[in-house]
Amino acid sequence: MTHWLPLSDPSDVSVCRRNARQLAQVAGFSQARTEEIAIVVSEAATNVLRYAKRGRCLLQRMPGIGGPRLAVIVVDQGPGIDALDKMMRDGSSSEGSAGLGLGAMQRLSDQFDIYSNRDEGTVVACEFQLRPYRPTGMEVAGLLVTHPGETRCGDAWDMICVTPNATPDGRLDLILCDGLGHGHRAADAAERVLHAFGHKPGRTPAAALADISVDIADTRGAVAACVAVAADGRRMSYASVGNIATIRARLGETKRFATRDGHLGGPALSPYSDEVDLQPGDTVILHSDGLLTLRDLHEKPALLMRSALLIAGKLMAENFRGRDDASLAVIKIAKEM
Repeated sequence: MTHWLPLSDPSDVSVCRRNARQLAQVAGFSQARTEEIAIVVSEAATNVLRYAKRGRCLLQRMPGIGGPRLAVIVVDQGPGIDALDKMMRDGSSSEGSAGLGLGAMQRLSDQFDIYSNRDEGTVVACEFQLRPYRPTGMEVAGLLVTHPGETRCGDAWDMICVTPNATPDGRLDLILCDGLGHGHRAADAAERVLHAFGHKPGRTPAAALADISVDIADTRGAVAACVAVAADGRRMSYASVGNIATIRARLGETKRFATRDGHLGGPALSPYSDEVDLQPGDTVILHSDGLLTLRDLHEKPALLMRSALLIAGKLMAENFRGRDDASLAVIKIAKEM
């Protein structure tokens, strides 16, 4: 489910809850866990109606190393939550909701984060993991939003943990792609990119993109960026073809990496590639042109300190152009390795 769901009426809460149940069941969550997910979504959505009157909810399945993950993003542009510490205690909740409060929502979620202030409203990000696992030393999250007039998203992303001897401390590879145009043919091209990406793990990002270009030659084509982050989080290699942005944000600096014109699936190409150093606390962001250009992220330290999923949710909510598919992936390097 890759469309924003509106929140302006109590009936919208029921729609969000029903969609959350459906996603959880398809992903393979147990009945008990599915109900817990539905409760968290209902509580977050009801809070929006009480405090901000209106907002939006994004529910979708994310890839994960240990199996599917369910992402829940609830945003509003209300007055923020003044007594956030109080609201985090169990039992503090919105009127007419399940009576759980943010503290219990946090307890029921595998990952929970909240960002709230008077100027920007509130963002709640919850993640539910079928089999809890994440690469050592980093968080990874990504979101997709479909063109408003389409039913399938032409953008896509995926991740692979290259784990020698099946250990959990291997290199993290991630790809984000945008099928040319939008609609079913763009979505088909994006799906083929992901299939080719996962077919042969362990390649350099440049080799992966070059191989993928050959593999999808009979599709509409796509643009893509691919990164490989070392297990210790200190080094990243990347490659890019077309207008996918790759950014490294840290306090004091927002660095945009170069790309090469062209697209996958066309004439033989040599992707632009390079290697860069990473530091504890760095945030790496990949996004398609369905989002406005992200600038000066280093001037938002309060955001950069949040979880990868919350960063993805807030940037998607604020920068979605609304006239194309959009995708965003965030890799957050732990402050202490």
